[in-house]
Formats: sequence, structure tokens, C-alpha cells
Amino acid sequence: MCKTCGCSFRSRNFGGIERFVEPCILLLLSKNPSHGYSLMDDLEKHCGEKVDVGNLYRTLRRMEMDGWVESDWSKNESGPDRRTYTVTEDGLEFLKSAVSSLSRTDKTIHRLFDRFKETFPSEQL
Repeated sequence: MCKTCGCSFRSRNFGGIERFVEPCILLLLSKNPSHGYSLMDDLEKHCGEKVDVGNLYRTLRRMEMDGWVESDWSKNESGPDRRTYTVTEDGLEFLKSAVSSLSRTDKTIHRLFDRFKETFPSEQL
């Protein structure tokens, strides 16, 4: 139990990175323009991010309003037309900034892991 607020330590999830999906989307779009369902599959396959379709489209709309992605309707011969997303120059700049920030976070976290292993050599991470 936490002495400050009484919560269970087990209820805390330190592993998530808030809004990590945005740089993942931008990285995928920097390789190829894509539509939502394809992005959903690629996010899980390449970034380990499982996103439901509603959250993905809300995120894409917000990213479009921020100027990081653009979308256009493309014809689909075998079904309904699809909205295809592409990354913008502003999106690429944000991606570079996000990766730089995440790299600093990664180094900080690994310093903690290294100190933990030194202090508790028999513990598994």
C-alpha cells in the first residue's frame, strides 16, 4: 500500500507512454500513405500498439487539425472509397522531436534499470 494515498502499487502502470501512438502513426505514414484500417494493423505489427478503430480515427482527425497529416479520398475498386492519410512536413518535424524526446526518456529509464540490477542482482526485470 502507498502511504501517501492508500492505493495499491499494483494498480499503477508505469509502462505506458501517453500519446505514443502519434509518432508511430507518423513513422508508418512517412514510409507510405495509408488508410485507417491498414494503419490499425500496421500499428500492432510494427509498433506493438493495439488501437481500436474509434480511437484511431479520432487521433487521425486531431493530427489532421494539428497539421501533421493530410487526408484525401481515394477510389477503391473492390469496396467503398477510402480516406488515405499522408504525413506533412510539420508531421515529420513533430516525429523527429518526439523521437528525440523518447530517446532521452529511454536513456533515463535504462539508467534506472542498470542501478536496479546493481542493487538487486538476483531480481528479474
